Amino acid sequence: MGEFDNDDGPVEGTKTSASTLPCAQCGADLAFHPGQQQLKCEYCGHQQVIEFSADAAVIEYDLNDAIARYLGQTPRVEQRGQREVKCQDCGAEIIVAAGSTTARCDYCGGKRIIEEEMPPEVLRAEAMLPFKFDSGNAVERFRKWLAGEGFWKRLWTRLMRPGALQQRASVDDLHGIYVPFWTYDSQAHSNWTAQAGYYYYVTESYTDSQGKRQTRQVRKIRWRWTSGSRRDAFDDWLVCASRQYYQGDLQTLMKKIEPFPTKAMVPYDDKFLAGFRSEIYSLDLKAGWTIARDGMQGECRSRCASDVPGDTHRFLDVRTSFFGQSFKHVLLPVYVMGYRFKDKQYNVLINGSTGEVQGAAPLSWVKIVILSIVLAAIIGGVIALVVVLQNK
Repeated sequence: MGEFDNDDGPVEGTKTSASTLPCAQCGADLAFHPGQQQLKCEYCGHQQVIEFSADAAVIEYDLNDAIARYLGQTPRVEQRGQREVKCQDCGAEIIVAAGSTTARCDYCGGKRIIEEEMPPEVLRAEAMLPFKFDSGNAVERFRKWLAGEGFWKRLWTRLMRPGALQQRASVDDLHGIYVPFWTYDSQAHSNWTAQAGYYYYVTESYTDSQGKRQTRQVRKIRWRWTSGSRRDAFDDWLVCASRQYYQGDLQTLMKKIEPFPTKAMVPYDDKFLAGFRSEIYSLDLKAGWTIARDGMQGECRSRCASDVPGDTHRFLDVRTSFFGQSFKHVLLPVYVMGYRFKDKQYNVLINGSTGEVQGAAPLSWVKIVILSIVLAAIIGGVIALVVVLQNK
């Protein structure tokens, strides 16, 4: 990819790295070893430390300047379907997903970073968060998630999920992928107006079911118009830059495995890609900012609502302006897993840094029906007991 140029803003991509990352001892491929800042040869076991410059820093760029420069430009990289690349070790043709920048040969096991000319408007990843654990550990975390971690989750699992799920769920596919994200920083200034409500109570008289006069306290609300303003700062607001994860349940799962520890990111280095997949972004910078801005506006509204005095409020109107926006293009680690139970496929995503697991799982409708009947019987018994006690 291109070289850093701090004066001209975000770096444009020219091509992915042509590094084959050969082992210094035997010449076989090196692969990044999650959890350690090193590469490891799976053939002879040789290890090589990934070194950083002492003054290496993650750079953020002015958002408005970048949008003006790249307005209307989106990567001319086909993001759908598949394509073929040639293995540099054995010459076999490897089928990879369009947009992938890494591949593993199914014939010789070779792991390569795909060398490909990139359109000039493609922005280079500025930073990345390396994987913290390997695929074996990811499967262990998945199994614990299926069983339920903690008393209440285990109880929920036993009550709602099929009893054979833990034993019969078979992992069909598991791969670690560096997913492209945009991070946005921004200052925000909000002005708000609302009617603040203050509770007060009055005593009212009424006639009960036996014809007796009774009194009770009734809550009322006194409304007053009020207004205010506040300033907020947002740092590293994440927006997934792969449209693939906006399909089906993947969008919800991706949000659930957040947050990522973005403060632990390191400057981009393609050595961390060795042995893993990575993607080129398919959601451009401007579209990503639209999503981020909407999310920030929602958060500003929530914070303004908390500032309204009194006990409740209504007619809240918030007007927010943003300034000082900056961004980064980053790669974040995700294990994508598919598992099968009774001929049905379920998706699972695992945060490759924190280990957070989120996914879909089947429910046992037989257990749910039985539980509903039991709860209905308990509630009915309690109601009947109350009625008997009242009539005594």
